[in-house]
Amino acid sequence: MKVFLEQQFVKWWWLTMFILAIIGIIFGTGYYSTLDSDEDTRLIVSVICCLVAFPIVFGLLYLRLETRMDEKGIFTYFRPFGFTKRFFAWEEMKEVYVREYNAFSEFGGWGIRILRGNSKAYIIGGKKGIQIITLEGKKFLVGTEKPEDAQATINNYKPKNNNEY
Repeated sequence: MKVFLEQQFVKWWWLTMFILAIIGIIFGTGYYSTLDSDEDTRLIVSVICCLVAFPIVFGLLYLRLETRMDEKGIFTYFRPFGFTKRFFAWEEMKEVYVREYNAFSEFGGWGIRILRGNSKAYIIGGKKGIQIITLEGKKFLVGTEKPEDAQATINNYKPKNNNEY
């Protein structure tokens, strides 16, 4: 039984800067808005700032795309968003193959992408992805940093597929 596992993390330098900016804006706003306030108000505003900032920061830090292919099908999950869990059984796929894509021209950027019609994509970065076309004609693309391994696993479970990477 061949199993393909992949976890992709966000490695963008500007995401770190964005996280620092969020922390700075939230805590800076809290600090300057309570300069003339009493100590209790400052404490309450500080707690509120922490309650707002930390979930955003940790959500961005733990953002990752998980993909698993095994004998049952393809499972993908864009953590930490529970609504992004998707499973495609091999029997419900008309076509599945690894292909090259352009995140901006095809999908408008990276992340969770839902386009007009029946197209969806989960992309963290890169230029290669696993294209899934269901029997109903729905299209789903999952980005991958291991295109050769992904195609080998696809060929193992869906040998009728002629679209080679």
